[in-house]
Amino acid sequence: MHKSYTACTTSSSLCSMSRPYEYLTEDCVKGRLTWNKAIVAAERALKGLATGEARQTRRVKLQLGESPNFIFIMCGYLRDCDYGGLVSLSVTKFVGNRSLQPPLPIMHSDVALMDENTGVTKAVIPGRDLTKWVIPSVSVVATKYLHGETGGTLAIIGAGNQGRLHAIALQGHFHFSKVRVWNRTASKAEDLVNELNREIEASPFATAASVEECVTGADVIVTATNSSQTLVQGSWIKKGAHINAIGVSVTTTELDADTYRASKIYTDNKAEAETELNSIVQMGVKFECEVGDVIVQKVQAPKRGDTTIFQSSGTAVQYCAMARLMYNMYK
Repeated sequence: MHKSYTACTTSSSLCSMSRPYEYLTEDCVKGRLTWNKAIVAAERALKGLATGEARQTRRVKLQLGESPNFIFIMCGYLRDCDYGGLVSLSVTKFVGNRSLQPPLPIMHSDVALMDENTGVTKAVIPGRDLTKWVIPSVSVVATKYLHGETGGTLAIIGAGNQGRLHAIALQGHFHFSKVRVWNRTASKAEDLVNELNREIEASPFATAASVEECVTGADVIVTATNSSQTLVQGSWIKKGAHINAIGVSVTTTELDADTYRASKIYTDNKAEAETELNSIVQMGVKFECEVGDVIVQKVQAPKRGDTTIFQSSGTAVQYCAMARLMYNMYK
């Protein structure tokens, strides 16, 4: 019989109980995990892929019969004393979950962190608790190496969870003088702006009435929506701007073809991007390289005045570094 595991709580006696592995949530390291620490972990992951200290698989997707339900899995390995490990990330989608009583989330994700020397599972962490740190932290690193330090204007397209987290992470690192937020539902953008201005003394956040108003003149742009339509036009983009493109699929992009053609495009997983992102490849553009190649100076950084795009996809190695960081803080 398999031994059961117990989720981490604030009770020290419960957390010290014997079990095969820890079930960690963000609450286990509340107050200790910061954006600065997460950004260091993200940079280490990107660098590891460029130096050969990291390995990862492509996403493997299994469709469950004729239903729309599926599971996809990706694995990653990073050799590092502080951020190393072996992870398996699984994501499931079960559309019928919303009809259950009580309803359950349609999407579910878990990350298993294993010891890189023995393969023994050390912790299981909800994917959502890592994603909220991984994706914005990687965007900060990409902005740092592709655009440089900045204090100008930040534009956030989409006031959902990733839009909010990118606003916090990027503003905390670069200290923009202005941050504009647009959302299709204007009240959602207003709520986010009011929340962030209450938390940040300088109150740099403001809403934009349109996507064009939001991105015009911006130095750094984040697109983080689930839109099935193109939102950003190349004629609105300031020359030399940097774009962190978060929302993308096989068939749709938030940026138009003119934006891609006028920019140098970087990614965190070049082989996978060239295979999976047909909506971009079909525009006749190319991916320059992975951001890690720029970090370790295998490839020259963009020149001042180059318009750049970081096409984010999220990789297993990024989740590995962040999972190990969380595990180290808990232990």
